[in-house]
Amino acid sequence: MRQFVLALTLGIVGPLVTCNTLLAQNGERRAKPPKFDNSTINIIFFRDVFAEGLQGERPEVLSENRQAPAMVAGGNPSGGGSMGSPAASGGGNAGEWADLISPATIQDEVKRLNNQLASTVENVRKFNGGGFEEARRDFTELAMLFEIIAQHDGDVRWKEFALSARDGFARAGFNTKVGTDNSFKEAKMRQQDLEQMVRGGSIDTREADPKATWEAIADRPPLMQRLEIAAHKNLKPWTANQGEFQSNIEEIMREAELVAAISHAMQKEGFEYYDDEDYLGYCKKMQDAALRIVKACKDNNADEARKATGDVDQACSGCHESFR
Repeated sequence: MRQFVLALTLGIVGPLVTCNTLLAQNGERRAKPPKFDNSTINIIFFRDVFAEGLQGERPEVLSENRQAPAMVAGGNPSGGGSMGSPAASGGGNAGEWADLISPATIQDEVKRLNNQLASTVENVRKFNGGGFEEARRDFTELAMLFEIIAQHDGDVRWKEFALSARDGFARAGFNTKVGTDNSFKEAKMRQQDLEQMVRGGSIDTREADPKATWEAIADRPPLMQRLEIAAHKNLKPWTANQGEFQSNIEEIMREAELVAAISHAMQKEGFEYYDDEDYLGYCKKMQDAALRIVKACKDNNADEARKATGDVDQACSGCHESFR
């Protein structure tokens, strides 16, 4: 009996001793905890990231109108194209576009135009059979949008290519007044540039004039065609009643911001009739009415959106009758 107890005790205690021995051995083989030199750490890391790492005022929280936060004070925004400060292009004032059109609307419209142009330049027969007119309108709008991107003080994509892209789209807009094999080839190449940017790629930048005037950037008639589409085809049916308003409120805001931006651009020096008081009156009325639509969307006010859309329509019709 004693032999059995002794064997049982050795059977239990023996493995425990062995395990403890192994653990002790493994413990001795572990790497020692690292020691850090404070002088090295202070070079690599901030002691207080908020006090030492951040410069200028902190950005404001994004508002309901999808407006981008203001640029950091003293910061250097990405340049557009290869020359000069983007804010100087087109004779614009820094910050003026942020009150009219949000970065989200600009980016959504550029993507929409990319898809639309991809269909327009699908083949030369379609292009020469009338697609060139749609391409002219779309490329002209793109030239305007990339001029706005170059000036916009918000965080808009493609700023580093803005002026080069603007000039390429402007040239394509002017050259697609007619449908030819050559204008089709250029339209196809510019659409491929646009596709590349939308997908996150880059395009070749060329020397661009940051102070180019608007007569070299965009024609007035294609932009008026875009305004007519916004006013009659989109905004009018979308604000016809409460149900349509609620179903399309995001699209209404986007179209209204585009109307405000186009109306503002067409008041700039270089556009035809920019010095005519009646013409400017129509543009200002349209811009103000478009901003009222934007506010109505934020306030969820379908009646005000419908009334303001009627004012946009009246300004658009009046301008067409006098200055088409």
